[in-house]
Amino acid sequence: MQVDEKRELETSKPADFSFKKLKVLEPAGPEQARASRLGGIPERGSAHKKFLTRSVWLNNNKLKNIRNFDNFVDSILEFPEQLGWIDFSFNQITEINDTILKFADLRIVYFHGNCIENIDQVLKLKNLKLLKTVTFHGNPITNLPYYRNYVIAALPQIDNLDFTPVLKNEKNTPRPAEFLKDIRVSKTKEASKGEN
Repeated sequence: MQVDEKRELETSKPADFSFKKLKVLEPAGPEQARASRLGGIPERGSAHKKFLTRSVWLNNNKLKNIRNFDNFVDSILEFPEQLGWIDFSFNQITEINDTILKFADLRIVYFHGNCIENIDQVLKLKNLKLLKTVTFHGNPITNLPYYRNYVIAALPQIDNLDFTPVLKNEKNTPRPAEFLKDIRVSKTKEASKGEN
């Protein structure tokens, strides 16, 4: 990576694929990004002519899942491993696919305004160690009485949940019984997979 590309990567606009009525994530190519909303598109890299940005917006589409997210990002970003912010808000997503874990530099992930009903889906983000901000408001899981406590217990690395800071006393609150039950069930499933 050249010095100019590194500087551009850190300061550029997001790659905007919002409001495109996308139903599935397929390799796209940078030319399909929207320019009007941000007054332009990110600069392109010298090697592959893909975007020099760490942010991708996929909000306000019709996505039901995020399968093939890794292939999509590879098709549009010059340095996909540097992805730091993804916006999946206002789609129809019901589950979090493990492909998101390929992007270890993710710091911000928006899932608000989707259809996630199973609180266990939150646990899939626990291995994103740099994750600081996550949103789920507007999903059915937020109606659970233990929702906020559960997410904070599942993702101790976050500092902000649903655009509200996570307070120190929230991090020190005992884990809800539902969280401990889910951890035991997932360990049992992993153990039985290992035996097969």
